[in-house]
This record gives sequence, C-alpha cells and structure tokens, in this order.
Amino acid sequence: MATDPQLSSDATDHDGRRQASGWSGWSGWLVPGWVVLLSMLLLGPALAPGFVLTYDMVFVPRQDLLPASIGLGGGLPRAVPQDAVVAVLTTVIDGAWLQHAVLLAIPILAGMGTARLVRSAGRGAQLVAATLAIWNPFLVERLVQGHWALLLAYAATPWAIASAIRVRTTGAGATALIGWCALGALVPSGGILVVVVAVPLALIGGVADAKRKGALAVSAIAVNLPWILPALLHPDEGSADAAGASVFALRSEGPWGAAVTALGGGGLWNADAVPASRETPISLVLTVLVFAAAIAGWPSLRRMLGRAVAGWWTAIAILGWAMAVASALAPTVWADVITSVPGAGLARDSHKLLAPLVLLIAVTAALGLRRGWQRVSDVTARRSLIVAGVLIPIALLPDAALGVGGRLSAVDYPAQWHQMRQFFADQQESGDVVVLPWSTFRVFDFNAGRTVLDPAPRWLPRTSIAADALPVSRGGGIVVVPGDDPRSGVLGRTLDDGRPLSEVMPELGARWVLVESAQRPEPEPQALAGLEPVWQEGDLAVWELPVATPVDAQPLPSGAWLVIVVDLLVLLGLAMIIVTRLVMVGAGMTRIGSSKRRRRR
Repeated sequence: MATDPQLSSDATDHDGRRQASGWSGWSGWLVPGWVVLLSMLLLGPALAPGFVLTYDMVFVPRQDLLPASIGLGGGLPRAVPQDAVVAVLTTVIDGAWLQHAVLLAIPILAGMGTARLVRSAGRGAQLVAATLAIWNPFLVERLVQGHWALLLAYAATPWAIASAIRVRTTGAGATALIGWCALGALVPSGGILVVVVAVPLALIGGVADAKRKGALAVSAIAVNLPWILPALLHPDEGSADAAGASVFALRSEGPWGAAVTALGGGGLWNADAVPASRETPISLVLTVLVFAAAIAGWPSLRRMLGRAVAGWWTAIAILGWAMAVASALAPTVWADVITSVPGAGLARDSHKLLAPLVLLIAVTAALGLRRGWQRVSDVTARRSLIVAGVLIPIALLPDAALGVGGRLSAVDYPAQWHQMRQFFADQQESGDVVVLPWSTFRVFDFNAGRTVLDPAPRWLPRTSIAADALPVSRGGGIVVVPGDDPRSGVLGRTLDDGRPLSEVMPELGARWVLVESAQRPEPEPQALAGLEPVWQEGDLAVWELPVATPVDAQPLPSGAWLVIVVDLLVLLGLAMIIVTRLVMVGAGMTRIGSSKRRRRR
C-alpha cells in the first residue's frame, strides 16, 4: 500500500525506523520559506510594477470577453479558456497584478507540490525536490517563451498526483483533484498533462467505489470541455502541417544531442528563449548528476507512493521523453504522425511532453540524494550535503536568476495604448479591426527591444483580425508555419497581391484598420487605399471604411450555443466546488477554535 504523502514530515526508511534528516531543530517554515525565496530570485525584476511582455505572454490592464476568448473565433482554441478567464478576472483586478500573481504562483505551486510528495522523506529531501522543480530548463525556457498557462498546469501536476493518491488510498480528495484538473485545463496541452498523469492513478485500483470513480472521470473530462468543444467545431480541428511539426520539434542544446538535452528538461524549439548556460558543458554536468541521483531514488519512490503510482508516472514520463526525442531524431516520421493522426497537432511542440519527466526527476533525484546523506552519521556533514544538493542546480544554471538575466522585466505601456482602447470603446458602429503590420510578433522600444506577441488584439474591446502565420528561423532560412483563421488567410493573400484591404474588409466584417507604425513589415501605401484616417496618437493610427459602406456582421459558428451553455455549466460547477470547499474549511476552523477554547477552560 502506498504511503499517503500527507501523513508525516519525518523520514522513515523501508524498515519503518525514523531517520533524522538533520533538520529536526528547524521550524516548519523552512521549506515554504525557501520556495518563496527561490521563486523571487528566479523572477527578480519581473515582480516590479508593470507588465512582463515576452514572446507569447501578453497581459493588458483590461481584457474583454470576446467570441475568440471561448473558442468561437476564426482560429483554433489554442488559448481557450485562458483568455476567457483572464478577461473575467481583469474586470475586478488590474492585469498587471494578475500577471504578478500568476508568475509567483507557478514556482511556488511547483516547489511546494513536489515537496509535499516527498514529505515523508524529511525536510532535506523536500528542499532538494522543490529546488529541482523550480530551477530547471523546462520551467525557465517556458517562462521566457511566455507559456504561463502551461506552466500552471506543470505546477498543478504534483498536487493532482497527491490528490489522486488520496483518492486511491482513502476514497477522499476527488474534489481537490477536479480543481487541479480545472487549473491545468486553461490551455489544451495543460489539461491533457494533468489528466493523463494524475486521473488514472485515482481510477485504476484503490478503495474508491465505481460510482465515485465514474463521477471523477466525467468531471475530469467536463473541465476540459471549454477547449474540446470549440476544437471539434473548428474546420481544421487537431490538424497540423509538416512545417509546424518540423519547426516545433525538440532542439538539441549542445553537442551531446537531443536525448541528453531532453533528460535535462531542455530542448525548446526557440533558441532565443534558451539561457546561454544550456549550451555549455555545465548543463551536461547538471543533467548527469541529477539523472544519476534520480535513478538511485526511484526504488524509494516506489516504496513511498506505491508500485502502481510510481510505475504509471514513470511510464508516462518515459513515453513523453521518447516522443520528444523522436521529433528530433526522426523528424520525417514525427511529421507524418503529427499530420495524419487526429488530434496529434496538440503534441507538435514536443518539448511540452517533457513535463512529467521533469517533475519525476525532481522527486526521485531528491530521494536518491537522501539515500546518500542517510549514510553520513555526522549531522553537520549531512546538512552540508543537503545544502550542496540544493545549491548545485542553481550554480549550474546561473543565468536563470533575476528574471533569466533580466529578460523577464516589467515595463509600462505608453499612454497611447490606453487612448486607442478608449477610441474603439467609444465607437457605435459594428465591425471588427484589422491589425497591421501583417506580422505576428512585435519589437517595441518601450519593451527594451524584446520580441512579444502583438498585444493589440488583447487591448481592443472588439474582435480583431491579425496575422496568424508564424515565421521561424531554421537552418539559415525562414520557415513559415501557416495559420488557421480563414479571415486572416484572405487578408494575407490580399496584401500579398498588392490589393487594397478595403476590397475584402466589408465581406469579412471588418470596418477599421489599426496600424502600429515603426513595426515591420511596414504596410504598403496601397493597402490602405479606400480607407479614411480617423485617429492617431504616437505610433498608433486608425483607418476606417467610409461610413456609408455596409459591413457584413460575421455569424458565430454553428454549435456556438452548445459551447456557451457548456461553459456556463462548467463555471457553475466549479463555483459550487469552491463554495463547498470554503464552507468545509470554515467549519473545520470553527471546530478547531472551539476545541482550543475548551482545552483552555
């Protein structure tokens, strides 16, 4: 039977004898204090006032709830329901504060979650596991790339595993597990990650009855419906092209190849988001040391969590590693799989598949190092070994500190962006907004020249049509990954043909064009022919079709009503869960207070 990771904070060996970790005199705040300190060291200037704008991570002061936010726009629901959640939350909290909360939550949840899983191994193992879960290439590279919702799912996974073990061993904890699944389901890849790793642990075997398991399975699927249904309604559901499979394949960091890179949690397709130390021999040293400790610690994981839990987690981790490596070593075969298997497009960014392995190695490496320091009888020497186990990962990935060397730093939007939003909010006519230049990313002076996804679509209080094809540098050339929004495709072809946008805008439901000057590629003058300039402030300008021009309103896709109803039902269900949990916590605190008062009497 697996040991419940909530039961004890003292270490025990396989004979049941207590093993002092060397930290018995320290207070219980040691582990959470270290996790918070390490999180702040990692984020550094990202916690300053303002917005962190890096590649795909774009927050704005207020984001509106638009059809695309719930997957009813033209493209695939890649940021669904992420954008809808942000839109709702920014009605009550400024987007900058929300982003800061999210950024802090990622390392703190990841560190405390892995520490919780090894709680019975003592505080030394908790410190090492938390450090490895926070300070690793996977988390750092994804932070720079801006994939915060995926990282929330990564951080939720250890908590989901702990909840699944509780369901398995006691029959309780299903509500918490559903909550972690919901947090992971902010984006499709995150939802799949949490469900695949944790939910089967609760469903296969254990003490829970069939009725409870069935309800859990249905609930785990239900919290993912907000992105599943729009994906099924999209004409290009789950599809991917060969160019995308090639571009997003795992990338070797250093001469030791993709397999070793993946063992260390690295290999993100965007080389510009990778810390410089990852391509030096110290990254190889870190990978070898940590992986060796993980191999030594796996038997302890099996004894601690049970054979079934350890076996399933390990199998998923190995499968993810093998698929990621295959994308680099057999790109043609990988592209065939991605383009031919329905739904396989979700795995085209193969680096995401390493998340279960990174978390598994964090836990097992901590247990492996614990086996080593348990053999040391001197308390001072044991503590020194624990400190070394905590500091070595940081020393061998030094450029992760302080916002990855300042790459994650907060900035303010110029006032003209606020004014632009207000202009569109004041407009009474219907119609969408075309955003120029016709490129996906921007490089702004106010953002210190860092690349970021165009923030205009999130600033605008109405639907926008922007470029969704992604040009990526590969092998000295540029590979373009096609987009999936039909309206975007029409506008792109119009610009390529040198024709005015005004020819196709009315039938596409667009009335305005927002031009961000000083960005590349600058639109050709004929692109704006037939439009009238109506507003300009700084680098932003708005052009409009003549007022008398009729604009065809774009209908919602068929089945939209089903998406809306399901979203409302899922939201209602999660609200009921939250309220129930709060009531239970309040009742528990009341009982504890009453018990203390009775003892004092």
